[in-house]
Amino acid sequence: QAVNTDTIMVHVRKIREKIEVNPKNPKYLKVVWGVGYKLEKQN
Repeated sequence: QAVNTDTIMVHVRKIREKIEVNPKNPKYLKVVWGVGYKLEKQN
């Protein structure tokens, strides 16, 4: 069964709202186009 991409985007947005200072300009949870997402290490 395929996952709706809107469902994934909602979850990613909610996670970013919790971990990012500016969720619209993410530093930690980033998109890797064609692959998925990655979590960057904190400096």
